[in-house]
Amino acid sequence: MFRALSSRRIAVAVAGAALISMTAACGGSSTNDAICAEAAWSKPFADYTASATASAGDLGKFNDAVTKLAADLKALADTADGDLAAALTDLSTSFGSFKIDPNDPAAAATAAGTFGTKIQEASTKLVAACS
Repeated sequence: MFRALSSRRIAVAVAGAALISMTAACGGSSTNDAICAEAAWSKPFADYTASATASAGDLGKFNDAVTKLAADLKALADTADGDLAAALTDLSTSFGSFKIDPNDPAAAATAAGTFGTKIQEASTKLVAACS
């Protein structure tokens, strides 16, 4: 029961917070306008949310969903320039570092606090890069 509820809550909370933070990130006057205006990160987050929610009872699949999101964000960062590339890379790195140990799911609560701070910082950089 703990595993199913924890990974689902974490997945929904993380995806929701990141999406809300990033939907405000649009505009700007650089070569990154298309990335910012189209909210290119929406599809990776939508895919992640679906995968993470579907993996509610399987922490291995949840970790796979987080890893894929990190890779998708890194690929997007590789198409961006300057501050936007750095912000997307930070976001990718933050997601890439978040793993839940199937043998110790209770540790996820501790990791989630640090993770949430990292995501908020990266999201703030992304908003600034697209402003």
